[in-house]
Amino acid sequence: MLLACDFFEVSTVRGIRMYALAVIEHSSGRIRVLGATAHPTAARFSQTAKKLVMDLDDAGSPCGS
Repeated sequence: MLLACDFFEVSTVRGIRMYALAVIEHSSGRIRVLGATAHPTAARFSQTAKKLVMDLDDAGSPCGS
């Protein structure tokens, strides 16, 4: 399975900056928004990425192996 990951900034209607982490599965085109926060930290998003790998492993995906 091939995944692409992006960390990007969005602004809400009220003008609040939010930072989001998203992954797309190339084979299916499925997009997963893994999280969004106004105060990003490396620890928060690395934990989110680890959780994605564990979820993929539980689903039997070759990416999690």
